[in-house]
Amino acid sequence: MANHPSPKDRRNTAREQARQIAAAQAKKEKTVKTILYVGIAVVVVAVIAVVSTLVWQSSRPVAPPQAMVSGTVAYAAGDDGLQSVQPQGEEADADVSDLPTAEESDSADGAAVVKVYLDFQCPGCKAFEETNGETLTSLAEDGSIVLEYEPVAILDRMSGGNEYSTRSANMTACIADSGQAGLLPDVMLELFAQQPGEGATGMEDEQMLSIAESAGVDVDAEVATEDAGTVRDCVTEVAFDRYVESSTQDALDGEGLQGTPHVTIDGEPYEGDWSNRESFAADLIQASGQG
Repeated sequence: MANHPSPKDRRNTAREQARQIAAAQAKKEKTVKTILYVGIAVVVVAVIAVVSTLVWQSSRPVAPPQAMVSGTVAYAAGDDGLQSVQPQGEEADADVSDLPTAEESDSADGAAVVKVYLDFQCPGCKAFEETNGETLTSLAEDGSIVLEYEPVAILDRMSGGNEYSTRSANMTACIADSGQAGLLPDVMLELFAQQPGEGATGMEDEQMLSIAESAGVDVDAEVATEDAGTVRDCVTEVAFDRYVESSTQDALDGEGLQGTPHVTIDGEPYEGDWSNRESFAADLIQASGQG
């Protein structure tokens, strides 16, 4: 006759099985919690790292192109015609390039400093350059004025979403920083000649680079600022986007810029009619004490 477990033994066996099941479930829950906590910790560490990087990037100084000071490219008379220079005055002492200062150029004594703020997406800036670009270059070349251009980016919203104002201003910085600032007047003239309409998609990188090459720019030349690469790399990676943003904001906040084109003569806003080429040129010559 077979031996059958007693009721007591069956109860003990059931209790043991229940204990084992509970222990297994507890171990499983503990493993799941451990994985969950580790996952949360990894995510938190990653978030902290990203936030820290962003904070560091936003707080670190914006590296300027070494051939530009406060967003400006400047031109004055030289031995062989127009030459790139550092702006006059306090900014000329900035250790940013080996360019001569405006005071070291062949400009006439008392030559007015004419500064033009422009945005390559701005139709008014295109009209200004078509009307006065040749006059400004000629006056700078013969020593009558010192000419400064400051590309700014205030019309990104009007370029079909590709931030053409920033990207085109960035290209001028890339070219200047490669030691080819002397070619920028021709580059800028052609950028305006091919300016996209307001609200239309801005030029793509290759079109901008093609314009630069047509003006004689070596797009494979190295850019002086660290990590900017060649002019081509600098353009495609928008290496100076934060610099463009910073210098534009400085112009809006600290220099009274409200729109483009905006012209100052020796730091004072020009109140005359720049749409009249002859009148504008006469005003510039008079400001230089030559009228």
